[in-house]
Parts: sequence; structure tokens; C-alpha cells
Amino acid sequence: MNAVTLATPLTPMPVSRFDQSRHVGRRSVSFGALGQVLRWRWKLVVGVLALTMLLVVGASYAISPRYQAVARLRITPNRPLVVAPDGEGGHGPLDQSLLSTEIATIRSRDIARRVVQANGLQHDPEFVSARLRSGKDEVAQARAVEAAISTLLERLSVDQQEKSYILAVGFQSRDAVKAARIANGFAESYINSTADVMMSTAARQADEGQAALQRLSKQAEVAAADVAHYRASTGIVQGANGATVNDQQIAPLSSQVATAEAAAAAARSNLETAEKQVASAGPDAVSAVLSSNVIADLRRQRTAAEADRSQLASRYGPIFPALIEANERISALDRQIHEEQARIIEGLRSEARAATAQAASLRGQLGSLKGEIAANNSAAVKAESLQRSADAATGAYNHLASSVQQTAQVEQSSQPQARLIEQAVVSSTPAFPNRPAMAATSVLAGLVLGVIAAMVTETMQGTVRNADDVEVLLGLRFLASVPRLGRKQLKGEDGGRCSPADTLLLRPMSAYAEAYRAIRSSIRRADGGSARVVALCSTVPGEGKTSSSLTLARVMAMAGERVLLIDGDVRRPSVRRLAHLHSDCGLIEVLKGEAELSDAILADHVEGCSILPVTKSTFSPTDLFNPGRMRALLEQLRPHYDHILIDTPPVLGVTDARSIAKLSDGVVLMIKWGGTPIAAVDAALAGLEHDNVPIIGAVLTMVNPRAEAVGALYYSRRYVSYYDR
Repeated sequence: MNAVTLATPLTPMPVSRFDQSRHVGRRSVSFGALGQVLRWRWKLVVGVLALTMLLVVGASYAISPRYQAVARLRITPNRPLVVAPDGEGGHGPLDQSLLSTEIATIRSRDIARRVVQANGLQHDPEFVSARLRSGKDEVAQARAVEAAISTLLERLSVDQQEKSYILAVGFQSRDAVKAARIANGFAESYINSTADVMMSTAARQADEGQAALQRLSKQAEVAAADVAHYRASTGIVQGANGATVNDQQIAPLSSQVATAEAAAAAARSNLETAEKQVASAGPDAVSAVLSSNVIADLRRQRTAAEADRSQLASRYGPIFPALIEANERISALDRQIHEEQARIIEGLRSEARAATAQAASLRGQLGSLKGEIAANNSAAVKAESLQRSADAATGAYNHLASSVQQTAQVEQSSQPQARLIEQAVVSSTPAFPNRPAMAATSVLAGLVLGVIAAMVTETMQGTVRNADDVEVLLGLRFLASVPRLGRKQLKGEDGGRCSPADTLLLRPMSAYAEAYRAIRSSIRRADGGSARVVALCSTVPGEGKTSSSLTLARVMAMAGERVLLIDGDVRRPSVRRLAHLHSDCGLIEVLKGEAELSDAILADHVEGCSILPVTKSTFSPTDLFNPGRMRALLEQLRPHYDHILIDTPPVLGVTDARSIAKLSDGVVLMIKWGGTPIAAVDAALAGLEHDNVPIIGAVLTMVNPRAEAVGALYYSRRYVSYYDR
């Protein structure tokens, strides 16, 4: 991001027309720019804050004060008015429903009626209007009482304190003594009413409970007798754990059946495998045969006998006695091996038959047991139904007995459910309005409203603020932003105030000077450098056009160019004054032929910069800028200067500006940042467009150094070291 935003057009951009009403007021304020907006609009924020505080504080003193008195009650949770369904009460977790019930009781109209009648509030003008108090008949008096009750309940507050059984009963009144009396009246009326209700409720519940106990006792006895009789008649015998004997036997028997069936399946599988091995490869291939220690021993003996026979056969003939004996021993071993193989296979068959038989026997026992259980199911269902009825009757009896016992205890005790632990006292300070709180709230509200007002004002702002406004709303190329100079920058060497153009001589490396170097670069690039005669125009007076013209001319001269600055504002000439020059003739005299051009042109303090001033204000009906004479003058000057700058009068105020602009190669429009309405700039552009004037671009002048147009805080922090402040 550069210190000075710069657009460098290659060709002048024609002015694009648009409906201004579609654009004015559409600027949005982002949260990122909020701080910037507040810096610009701080006076508005402070004004809204002061007005809000004045209104709120004034209203707090205009409102009639109200005093609040608070009485505190402690609720006793171990004596509920109505026994809970489960018969449980006493201490434990906080019973929020009990507290809600008591709060609603205190706020009831019956309690309020007692307070009204006890204190005669139906005749108090604070609670009843004069029209209702004036009535003498019973209906009017009843209406007055009801009106007083409604007003009383509106000012009554009942709150639980810090998740406890403490209730704060508060009341507000214009009279502090009356507020304390009414708050205490509510507390006392509530305590008295709870004692009365408790006694009457307990007596009624005790009478009803005794009758119900006798009825439930008979029902429980009959139900228990029915259960015992039915179990005896059906032969249902239960174990210690409540299950029947058959139910207790079926689980282990089922486990035995599963184990036996698994063993039988394994035995059959082994037999089937052995038979397949015998059929395919003979008995020697059977796994059980191969793993038999007996057969393994017989085979070793046969191997040894084979070795002996081989030695004898090699030495002797077939009739040798020892050889014959060896052959017989081998044959005997073969028979023993064959017999052992047959015995092993037959053992597998016997094992399979035994396992199958055992599994079948256990299945039979399980089936018989299931049959017995099925036969007893219908009887068991009915027995369970009878047992449930008996249990329900017994439970109802026990529950009611407990409730009747607690009710009897309540009846015997006259202690109320709540007691007063702190009486309301007369307050010396009003509770409403709370002036310190209202003042603090007014500060917060004022700040919020001030920020909103600043954002709305900025959103509806109809002036040019940044490069997007220039390029999007006006359709112009943005050339540069010229920062506004403060008192420090406008301080001369002698300590006095100097003009902005003089700061270029004192601080040639400032951000202000850099902005005009950017403008010079844009002019040099316009039309490939052919824009030599440039008119500097503004929409209205006071946009810094003349200072910008002199500063730009000096910047060009400091860059080694030959520059002529012509003061084209004959009604309010100021170039000569800003340049601190003196002359007896100038542009008007040259155009009228009363002076030579060489005598009218003055040398500026910067080498290479010349000035053709206007020596005095002229108001003439004649056309001083006759196209023929002015064009001839410009053509005469072109060969001698690299650039000719013309300081024109405001476009909307004087027609001379448009006449001069038509003779130039291009126009640079100077727009005051945040000052010139977009509608005014658009009107000026309409006139220049009608004259087919080529516009090089627009420059924002007098820009707040902290504004987005010159980089805002990022610019001031990151690039301050690059410039001579």
C-alpha cells in the first residue's frame, strides 16, 4: 500500500453519467471503519451523550419518588399444608414448588383484601381514584376495594432470596411510612391465613383419613386370604426366592441337556471321521490309531523283528529254524496291531452311542418338566394377579396410615407454616427513581445512541470520501489524495503561518509533496504525455484548487521541467498573492493587448516555474477568454514550456472555467474530501461532458490524514518514517 493512492491512466477517461439519486446515501460503514468514523464525528457523539444524560437526569428529578419497604418471611418446609402423594416431607432438597405456591398465596387477592380493609386503603387517594372514593353505596365501595387491591398488587413484590426458604415481601409507596406498614401488613396477613387454613385442612383430612383407613384395612385382609387359598388349591409351591420348584429345576437341567448334546455331537463327529479314514486309506490312517501308544509299541517291535529276519534271510535259507521263528513273530505282531485297530474303532462307536443315549434321556426329562410348567402357568398368572391386588391394598393402607399420622400432628400443632424474621422499616432514600443508576444508564445509552447517530450520519453522507466514490459514483479516474496540513505543517521559518504551496519549499519530502508528485506522474502518462496544457478545475470555491495549482507547478519545476502557471480566475485572483510576487500587468492586460507577454510573466521562487498572474479582480461583461485570443496565447506559449497549468474559477460558479477547459488538453478536477456534495460534482461534470472536455482524473484535497483515502492508521504508522513531518 503506497502512502498516496494513485491511479495512472493511459488515456483520459470520459465522464460517465448516472442517476445521482441512486448513489447518494448508499455508503456503508464497516466495523473496521467505526473508529475512524468516531474520530470524525466525535462532536456528534458527545452532543448526543450530553442530550441523553440531560433528558434522563431531568426526568429522574421530575418523577415523583417512591419508597420501598421489605419484610422477610421464613417458610417452614416440614409442615406442608397438603401432604405430598408419597407421604414424605421434612428437610431435604429445596422444594421450589412449595416456594412458588407460597409466593402465589402472598400475592393472592384474598391476602390483599385483608391488607386493604385493615388499613382502610379503599379511601386512600394514592390507590383509589376520586370518582370511586366518592361513591356511598355498597357497589361503589366494593369497586373501590377491588381497585385498591389491584393497585396494591401492582406495587407488591415477593422474591426468593438466594435459593433459600426466605421470602422478601416488598412494597412501594410515595410515603415511606405507609410502604413499611403495608409490607408488614402483607406478612402478618399471610402468616395468620396459613395458620387458619392449616388447622381447617388438617381437621378435615384427619376425619376423612380415619374412615378411609377402616375401609382399606378390610380390603387388605380379604385380598391376602384369597391369595393363600388359591395357592393351596392349585399346589403352587414357591422357593425361598419366590420362584416355583419347577422354575428352579429347569435352568440347571437345560444346561445339562446342552452339554450332553454337545458331547454326543462330538462323539458322532469323531466316529464319522474315523470311518471315512478307514474307507479311504485303511485303519492305519485313523487319528485315534495313529495316536495310540499300544499300536506305536507294537510297530516298534515289528520293526525290530523285520530287522532280525532280514539278517537271517541273508545268511540262511528259508527253512532255517530261526528264520521261521522270526516270520511267525512278525505275523503275530501284525495280528495284534489289527486287533488293536479294530478295538479302537469299536470304542469310538460305543462312545458315540452312549453320548447320544444320554442326551436323549436328558431331553426327555426337560420335556416332561416343561410340560409341568406349562400346566401350572395359568394358575400362576391368576395367583400373581391376586398377589398384586393384595400388595396394592396393603400399600394403600400403609400410605394412608402415614398421611393420617402426619395430619394428626399438624392438627395438634398451632404453629404457622411461616414466621416473620425481619419487619419492614421506614426507608430514608427513595427506591425509584434510582438516580445514580439512571445516570449510569444514560451514559451507556448516550454512547450507544451517539455511535448510532455517527454511523447513520456517515452512511447518509453525500460527499466524496475515498477512491471508490471517485471511480464508482463519479466515473472518474482517481489520481491522488492530498492530506490536509495541520498547524505544525503550515508553520513557516519565521514562526508565522505560511501557505500550503510554501510548505513544499520548507518540506520537499513530506507526504503533501509526494501527493503532487503522484499527480504529476498521472498527467505525464495521460494521452502518452501529450497533455501539456492542463486546466485545474473545482466544482465550488474553497476546494484548494489555487494552492494545488501553485504546488503542482513547483513540483514539476523541481523535477527539471519548464512550467507556466496561468491564473485564470479573474474575479478572485490569488496565485500572485500565494506566490508572494508583485506585478503591474498580467493575463488580462496581455489578452487586451495592453502589455507584452514577456513583461507579464513572472519568475517564481522555484527555478523553472513561471507565473502569468491576474493583477486585480475584474468584473466585465465582455468575454475575456475569447477562444481565438486565448487559443493563440496558448499556442504561442506551448513551444517554451513543458507544461502549462491553468488555475480556473469554480465550474458551477463562473462560465469562464468551461471556456478555459475547452482550450486545454485535459482537466484535473479538484474535489474537497468530505466537503463537496456528490450531486454538485456530478452537475459540474455534466457541463464539462457537454463541452467534450477530456478529463484526466480527480484529486481529493484536504483529506484527513487518518482517513481511509490516505491509508488511515496503517499509513500513519507504517509510512511516517518515509516523509519529512
